[in-house]
Amino acid sequence: MNNWVWPVTLYLGKGLLVTLWISLLTVILATMLGLLIAALSQSTLTFARFVGRLYVELFRGVPSLMILLFVFFALPQIGLRTGPLTAAIIGLGLWGGANIGEVFRGALDSIPHRQEQGARALGLSATEALVFVILPQAFRRALPPYVGQLTVLVQASALTSVVGVSDLLGSARQMIERLAYVGTGDSHAIEIYLGVLSIFFVICYSLTGLASMIERRLRV
Repeated sequence: MNNWVWPVTLYLGKGLLVTLWISLLTVILATMLGLLIAALSQSTLTFARFVGRLYVELFRGVPSLMILLFVFFALPQIGLRTGPLTAAIIGLGLWGGANIGEVFRGALDSIPHRQEQGARALGLSATEALVFVILPQAFRRALPPYVGQLTVLVQASALTSVVGVSDLLGSARQMIERLAYVGTGDSHAIEIYLGVLSIFFVICYSLTGLASMIERRLRV
């Protein structure tokens, strides 16, 4: 084994942990925002529905990288001093919240209105009809595309290296630059990026497989 392999592997391992941490926090933030957006879309208040729709259209109409960069540079301008990691999580969370919100909204809208009417006719209150009749069905329909969105967020986490986060991709770039200036000058870029590519493939393929398995189970 070449003497550069083990140090690079250890360094990439640290970057992988950062990537997984970013992905986890981003998913949590995006899911919370998505639930809020879905709730606004079902509101009887026109203004609330307008706010939810405006959020979705705004953040889905802009590339995730632009949102990430905007949050990174804009937060300090309004007095919020955050590091690259926090800015990256907020930026990707805002972007992911719009997409996940659309998943939840679509699932809720797919439930026929007559089911709520039927539940109300059986004596359930509006809240009970929502909790015991609408949400269980909407959850089943939202689950496969929701897991698909998690895959997208994991892939988008690779963008965080742009603002200086030492995630998996950022760690790979740092090691390539170091190797280029030491030893024989060979950066081993192809081998290192192939390793990063393989790690992302394993993570995303596993999530995609999970989404497919859930979809098959729900069809039964």
